Amino acid sequence: MERRMVNVDSEAKFFSRVYGLMAAGVGISALVAVLLVTVFKNQTAAVLYGGSSWLVWGLMIVEMLLVVQISRRSTKNPTASLFMFIAYAALNGLTFTAILLAYNIGSIASAFISSALVFIAMSVYGRMTKNNLSGFGKYAMMGLIGVIIVSLVNFFMASAAVSYFLSYAMLIIFIILTAWDNQKLGLMYRQYGATGEVSISGLAVMGALTLYLDFVNLFITMLQIFGNRD
Repeated sequence: MERRMVNVDSEAKFFSRVYGLMAAGVGISALVAVLLVTVFKNQTAAVLYGGSSWLVWGLMIVEMLLVVQISRRSTKNPTASLFMFIAYAALNGLTFTAILLAYNIGSIASAFISSALVFIAMSVYGRMTKNNLSGFGKYAMMGLIGVIIVSLVNFFMASAAVSYFLSYAMLIIFIILTAWDNQKLGLMYRQYGATGEVSISGLAVMGALTLYLDFVNLFITMLQIFGNRD
């Protein structure tokens, strides 16, 4: 019984670290976005509306490379992965900049609160449920790949109906993934982190990145579905 309590306490500390890093990442992204639309508003507008599409694509490529590198190196080099996660969160603040300029503040606040509540609920469910969510998670990942492919096709078709359908599909997918990722992190910690096989700090960074992506995508899809544009 005592050993079980120690494991529960250590796992709780691990998740506290994960959620803390994830919240810091969201905060960094939000801070960068706010600074760009207030202090550096003129420079931001010049970039966004100046036809610098190559810069946007370049930033997206850098972000994808950072995600890959963090996932690959988190348990091998936790410190470097942490700095890469901070850099990724800062770069992702540029995406939030476009959101702040496109939607009114009421819609942004409502979407953020709704996303936070859904994220918390699904995180608790993922950690507490005795049901194996891996099957749902795998189907959600398959659905995500399908949505990405259809989104690329719709980029050229520019169908509003397809975009609307994709937003709902993304919302459902990331609700499922949030629960699954929390359960998966707990299993990974108990299998590797608690035994000392991998770095707990590195595992926490990888977990923070995973949950950060879940939350951000929940927020963006809710804003697309329910938000009012300026």
